[in-house]
Amino acid sequence: MSEQKTPYNQIDFVVKAPRFRIVFSYMSNKGVAFVREYLLRLLEVTPCKPAQIAQYFGFTQHETEVALADLEQHKWIIWQDNGLIALTEEGQMLFDENSDSPHIPTLKECGGEYRMELLDSNFLKKNDCDKNRQQAIELVIEPKVLSESSEIARKTFQNRFWRLMKDDIINLDEKDISLYKIDAIEPKGAPDYFRFTQQFELLPETGEAKERHDVLTVTQQENIQQAITAQLERFGHHDNLRELRNSMAEIGDDDTLKVLFGGTLDFNEFLKVYQEHEQQNGLYFLGQIYHQETLFEKINKILDTLNKKSSKKLYWLAPSDIYWGKQRKIHDKIQNLIDKQKNGYDFRLYLPLPSERNRYEKQEWLNHFKDTSDKVLYGFCEGFLDRNTEILFLEDKFAVVCYHAKLSSYPVTLPIGFMTTKADQVQKISQLVHRYLSSFYHDEGYEMKDFGLLNEK
Repeated sequence: MSEQKTPYNQIDFVVKAPRFRIVFSYMSNKGVAFVREYLLRLLEVTPCKPAQIAQYFGFTQHETEVALADLEQHKWIIWQDNGLIALTEEGQMLFDENSDSPHIPTLKECGGEYRMELLDSNFLKKNDCDKNRQQAIELVIEPKVLSESSEIARKTFQNRFWRLMKDDIINLDEKDISLYKIDAIEPKGAPDYFRFTQQFELLPETGEAKERHDVLTVTQQENIQQAITAQLERFGHHDNLRELRNSMAEIGDDDTLKVLFGGTLDFNEFLKVYQEHEQQNGLYFLGQIYHQETLFEKINKILDTLNKKSSKKLYWLAPSDIYWGKQRKIHDKIQNLIDKQKNGYDFRLYLPLPSERNRYEKQEWLNHFKDTSDKVLYGFCEGFLDRNTEILFLEDKFAVVCYHAKLSSYPVTLPIGFMTTKADQVQKISQLVHRYLSSFYHDEGYEMKDFGLLNEK
């Protein structure tokens, strides 16, 4: 029986991929004849040593050997005892006094824009690249690689020319060609980013994390995989099941702790809870909120039935989790909620900050969501439900709770949660949020945990 598997998180990674303008000369079969013809003409004038031929044509030793092997295969040349190479009788017969000189084709030149990621030096198709690095984790590039990127691109382009042709990175009408030389290579504008999605899966039979998949869009990936591992280790976390237990108690959730009992996901228990929620017109899910297509189908149906004259609050409170929001899918889900505000609600995306005065963190969030209207981006003081619980709710209509479990059994956060439309549960969850965001009194006076719009000074 084959092992079952299921994703518990999906994360976008990006690798800097500079753009280069590369101009190169190539030879088709006719082009090879061009080199062959000139070499035969030279040998007709006078026998030569290999070193003389290399100097005359500007060939390397390898290129000279290849050119001579081609002529020797056709029995057009012979090696003399004195080390000189001369034409054979068959070679001499190629030059008939009564015939016109053969047509000598020229080398063909081609130029184009090419992208190369800087970890494993894979040249990429345009569709595999992104102009921005938002909603992703950027993998680290060594400074030496950054400074030598043009030379690395030159060598890689030359060494992998045939492979690049086969993979349609180099697009030419002629396929039976070979690279003659690279005439020019220069960086071009701001770099692109190679973006790929890494799914993190577990095996339902055991609850154990499954080994990561290869990145399908590239051939070379040893350095990419090592960089992912190093980045995940850099983000290392402590288990937070104890803190989540407190959050579950406040929310009134008696189910999820059973599912995560022992520090791994019990898939059989998960299925039981899933079925119970489904019977009550709710939803239980594994993975980030923005990965749940069924969840957003339910949400959209509710939003489409609202009274457009109402002014309900739709709040989305993000957790303090480095892996949250690290995929482009979140942008689409947020934009959907923005577009539907005409249905009668005020949407706010609340993003955690260590303090109201922390301008660096504010700017980081604004950069992260630069494609999202800043009219919906709000800041709040991190610490809500121990910073590990995400809430999305619409007053009196629905509430979504997602716990971001950090467990030593898994390399990244395991999000798990539920949606409810029960009036008492929705009210309880929304009141938790409103109580947290409201002002509170301490020795220096009143303080708000709702910091307001991020872009306000």
